[in-house]
Amino acid sequence: MKGNLVRLTVTSLLLLLILRRVDWAEFARIGAGTRIDLVIAAYGLNLLMILLNTWRLRVLIGALGTMVGMIRLAGYYFVCMFFNNFMPTSIGGDVMRILDLSRDTGKKSSAMASIMVERLLGLYALFPLGLTAFLILYPTLPRRGLFLVATAGMAALFLAGTVAIRRSTIRRLAPLARPLEKWLDRFQVREKGGRLYDFLDLYKGKKAAVSGALVLSILSSSVWIVGCWVFAVAMGLSLPVAVFFLLMPLVEIGRMAPISLSGMGIR
Repeated sequence: MKGNLVRLTVTSLLLLLILRRVDWAEFARIGAGTRIDLVIAAYGLNLLMILLNTWRLRVLIGALGTMVGMIRLAGYYFVCMFFNNFMPTSIGGDVMRILDLSRDTGKKSSAMASIMVERLLGLYALFPLGLTAFLILYPTLPRRGLFLVATAGMAALFLAGTVAIRRSTIRRLAPLARPLEKWLDRFQVREKGGRLYDFLDLYKGKKAAVSGALVLSILSSSVWIVGCWVFAVAMGLSLPVAVFFLLMPLVEIGRMAPISLSGMGIR
């Protein structure tokens, strides 16, 4: 309860800061001049993104021996989106999907493993897209240092995730964490980490499914980013699509910071 109150306060302050900087006359002009045909097209791209994400989840679940129809999985995805938008955190929708999927798989562990791997692949897909856009735009960026730091941070997260996903690597690095044992025990880091690796172990030897799901993640993220660009074009913003391929991965990662309600204000 206290955490939600803090997030509500931070969200309110961030939104107030943003709204105070809005030129409402200009806002009204943009709204009046927005192209409805492009708005519809952008929503169409968002629906395509959902279809690709649904297909990705179907591939991951199928690798564990359970086949679920696309329509049913799409329904789970829309429920997930609803809860992510109206729950205090961005994981409320995933909890609902795990509960729904567990009825299909018969095992909550399989459902949780598929959702966790899906989340990880979604994050991994953002890195090559953002890095490619950064390399394309770097000569023309107005604040190169800022974007360089942000991209380097994204690269560090990518590399850290690649290292941390291997249980054997973590075992080798475990001695380095001995000074932090009390802190790790207090927050049950090792216990929770052990459960995470148990879930990830379900996908050992299923490289084809994981690779296919990663490709779908890259396609899905690309479609989502292009959709954001089309929304901007509909409102008369003449920015290259590469700008959105640079900014949206950073926005998505920033949204995950647990300091506001559903990432509002941060985005």
